[in-house]
Amino acid sequence: MVAQAFGDEHTRQKLETVEKCLSVYTTALKRQNFELLYVDACAGSGSSIPKSALAEPQADSGQTNLLGDPKPVIDADQIIVGSALRALKVQPHFDRYLLNDVKKSNVAALRAAIDADFSHLKDRIQLTRFDANEMLTDLCKRTNWKATRAVVFIDPFGLQIKYSTLEALGKTGAVDVWYLVPVFAMYRQIRQDGGVLEDGGRSVDEALGTEEWRNVVATEEKGQIDLWGNSQAVSKRAVDVKWFETVAKERLKAAFDGRVVDQVLPLGRSGLHEFSLMFAWANPSDRARLASKLASAVLR
Repeated sequence: MVAQAFGDEHTRQKLETVEKCLSVYTTALKRQNFELLYVDACAGSGSSIPKSALAEPQADSGQTNLLGDPKPVIDADQIIVGSALRALKVQPHFDRYLLNDVKKSNVAALRAAIDADFSHLKDRIQLTRFDANEMLTDLCKRTNWKATRAVVFIDPFGLQIKYSTLEALGKTGAVDVWYLVPVFAMYRQIRQDGGVLEDGGRSVDEALGTEEWRNVVATEEKGQIDLWGNSQAVSKRAVDVKWFETVAKERLKAAFDGRVVDQVLPLGRSGLHEFSLMFAWANPSDRARLASKLASAVLR
């Protein structure tokens, strides 16, 4: 198994939260006349190694390494199994698995993991290498949603996911979406003086589908008084990561006609609020609220 070096225990917490819902989802819908899909738009390599594990000092063996510094020895228990492989383990199985990652090496690693451990499901699995937005919008256009239901997991590396993609998912009327919102990445696009970084600001515009957030991220305060008794206004950043979580949640509600659970799971390294895990469902029928109730429970 080829593991990516990223994440930490918050990564495991995120994945376990989503995994809890998947088996209940397939059990609840297995007798329904729908094709059930699991869609992972940013599937990665299938596993990861926490950065904290890589940073741990290795015990001195008393031997000289002629090839330089030794590579860290990783305990198998430290490897975090990724979302795609967790979904493949779920019973009952989904009818199809659409696994995507834009990085060639990740797709190759994921294919190797499937060949090794899930060869019995290969006829159900489709591996692709597209931009996540392209993959998801194409899925929305090409799928017969009257005969299909899907769980979509979106775990982007940064601000890749565009709001137009979320709108397309909301219009299907048939998908449940777990979205790990990169709220800290949004917050970082604002300087301490309240100014918005040019390129990063455009990425936030696309992620939120609006520029209105720019109007409230800065405030002016009185500066120091000079020798003549005058003071110049000083601009400062007026929002925090939690504020971006609130805005992102409201924008997700707009894309899904209000169908977003109230509970949000904040995640990040060493207690830092870097991401917010949110759940939305597109189906307006009362029967579809089962998934939202389950998601609400596991997010508490």
